[in-house]
Amino acid sequence: MKKNLSYVIIGSLAVGILLLYMATFTVRWQEKALVLTFGKIDRQVEEAGLNWIAPWQSVVKFDSRIRTLDLQGTQTVTRDMQNIIVTVYVNWRVSDAQTFYERFRTDRGAAGEDVIFEAQKRLRNLMADACHVFTEYNLSQLVTLDQANFKLGLIEKGDGANGQVGGMLGRIREKVSEKGGYGIEIVDIGLKHMGVPDSVTTAVFARMNKERTAEAESLRSEGAAEATSIMGLAEGEARKIMAQAKAKEREIKGQGDAEAAQYYAKFLEHPSLAMFLRKLETLRTTLSDRTTLTLDSHSPPYNLLLEGPANIVLNGEKD
Repeated sequence: MKKNLSYVIIGSLAVGILLLYMATFTVRWQEKALVLTFGKIDRQVEEAGLNWIAPWQSVVKFDSRIRTLDLQGTQTVTRDMQNIIVTVYVNWRVSDAQTFYERFRTDRGAAGEDVIFEAQKRLRNLMADACHVFTEYNLSQLVTLDQANFKLGLIEKGDGANGQVGGMLGRIREKVSEKGGYGIEIVDIGLKHMGVPDSVTTAVFARMNKERTAEAESLRSEGAAEATSIMGLAEGEARKIMAQAKAKEREIKGQGDAEAAQYYAKFLEHPSLAMFLRKLETLRTTLSDRTTLTLDSHSPPYNLLLEGPANIVLNGEKD
């Protein structure tokens, strides 16, 4: 009897746990959930926690975190008719689970993964359509060293104050908001990779080389003009300094010649005095340090040391 009671209790607990499992579901912080009654939406649950459902109801959950979707190898053409191959990415997330589910639900069932698959397929089509913005720009505005001419930012985000008008982001946001919206928020879109055929690559490098060569020639011309200007200024300053130096030289030389002429005039008037002064100068020069000389005592000008100065005639008179 007791053994049978234990079986009944265990069975009851198992059935209770099973019923509790079937009657509840958990919504995590990053999820949005839809409660379906016979395939139709009964309510939307966005708050995290434990929720109740009837046994005949089902739940579809969507992760509301940002997802990244790539569009690989889309070929398009630029305004100057150059073929390019681009890889574009888009960051998106589910913003309205009910609208999202109703938009992308298929006949295969209500599985969340099927809905996500259909949404991504539609997004890829919209991304491919948004790539047509490349036709509004030349290839030289995508591949260039000129920052002012680089237009990738306009291609990705546009230049509008509110809706990013004209760029890929504005175009795809406009599409997902049409006809009641897709229940999707487009967070960002951008160019991940861009490639060009070999023929275009050769043309691009040739154009870039031409631009760099022209810039180098311009810089060389500016440098040569600046060097010519500096050299002209330097030569003018040098000529000015040389002229001043030569004028000073002539002035000093003139003063020296005038002073020398005065001395020469005096010496011509008194040649014996001039000879005596020259001898004294020779003595000062040769005997300025300790000097030992062995000479004839009558050798001029050293004879002055013994004989003294001879009579010097000044103004016709002997001194």
